Amino acid sequence: MRRLFSRWDAVGILAVLAVAGALFLRTLSAPKGAVAVVEWGDRVLLRQELSALSGETEYRFAGEEGRRVTVVLSPQGARISAAECPDQVCVGTGELTRAGEAAVCLPSRISLRLEGAGGPDAVTF
Repeated sequence: MRRLFSRWDAVGILAVLAVAGALFLRTLSAPKGAVAVVEWGDRVLLRQELSALSGETEYRFAGEEGRRVTVVLSPQGARISAAECPDQVCVGTGELTRAGEAAVCLPSRISLRLEGAGGPDAVTF
């Protein structure tokens, strides 16, 4: 009985599928058309389209009781890099790369979120 595929054929097919899968996942995480929005309470402090940036840009904001928050925006995503709060949960959130993701510094009442066309309306965990 003759085999349809040899072992090397199977290895080659799996390699091609692995590369295709990696490229697909990379395109899913890219923030195409994403807009970073920084808010203090209900007031918008900054609205920046990420694809318009050429590199990392750092912004500093003063929130509730003068607590400072540093936001870093880049074409790849956005993150809160530093905050004057005791728990640092907002910093630990890491980089936001898809529309619908958000990071919030509760003590300063400053939030960072990504919005964009075609993104999810809500994210649940």
